[in-house]
Amino acid sequence: MPTVDEHLEQALREYNEKVNALEDGSSPQELLDAYIHRGCVLSMIGSFVSAITDFDEAIEIITAMEDSGTSVDSGYFVKAYTSRGALEIEKSVKSMADDYRVAASRLGDLKDGSKYYDTKDIAEMCLDCGCDLVDSDLASDAIPYIEKALSVLVGKDDPWSRNRYMEACDLEGQVRMDTEDFEKAAEVFDESLRVGEELRAEGSLEDIMELVSAYVSRGDLAEDAGDMDLYFDVRDKAIAIMEDLMDRDDLDDTELLANLHGEVAQAYMKRNDMKTAEKHLMRQVAINLHGAKDYMDGNGIDRHTDYGSERDGDDE
Repeated sequence: MPTVDEHLEQALREYNEKVNALEDGSSPQELLDAYIHRGCVLSMIGSFVSAITDFDEAIEIITAMEDSGTSVDSGYFVKAYTSRGALEIEKSVKSMADDYRVAASRLGDLKDGSKYYDTKDIAEMCLDCGCDLVDSDLASDAIPYIEKALSVLVGKDDPWSRNRYMEACDLEGQVRMDTEDFEKAAEVFDESLRVGEELRAEGSLEDIMELVSAYVSRGDLAEDAGDMDLYFDVRDKAIAIMEDLMDRDDLDDTELLANLHGEVAQAYMKRNDMKTAEKHLMRQVAINLHGAKDYMDGNGIDRHTDYGSERDGDDE
């Protein structure tokens, strides 16, 4: 059975032949389609410079067609610009953002059935672009992508769509926090938590840490607003989920759990509830010691070595 790499190599050969055949006097739209397809294949095999060149060619064709008054399906437009932008992020955040901004101008026209896109493709593309922009500290530029994702996901009742809807809410919450729209941020995190807990109860939640992240962010907002009762409530829920994961040896980020215990301890100290604060501090210490043990074991460090004996010997 052919491997994925073999399939990609075959696809590349086919699109090379197609581009070569179409470059002389063919339909611009057919050549546009061939460049975009070949660019995507080149991207998947790691030939990023060549892929960008193909997307450059595609964008030149789009520009020429539109300048001549020829209508171009929004799918071509969005695919070419977002695909090039996703590759340019490594060398230039500005180039990535410029391409994403241009693509965003046509998101309103993008629909199920546009070239290259169905509803799932639109949602995934918007979430990917939104994450790239948020991670690059360009939160306001992410809003059109998040709004488009939400528009195609809202009201859908299948687990895949509801998981993506939750992701979109979390991403919007982060954007609203970054832009200091704290009231809206609280609203969308509450929605994310509602959907996330429903999915969890049904056994359909894909990423439990997505739910934890929403609880942590909601707690940050509650603390900033001075609503400490809500702060303790949502922090406790985040901690409970992570403790359960740790009990099952399924928690990757033990440092986050330890930090949450430490933050809650500090908050209880401010309330002069030293007994509860001590409980969280002791748990923080225990988790940190466990992490140190795992680090030493993973790096071949003997935890039972008596480091003092060597120093004592030097003194003789």
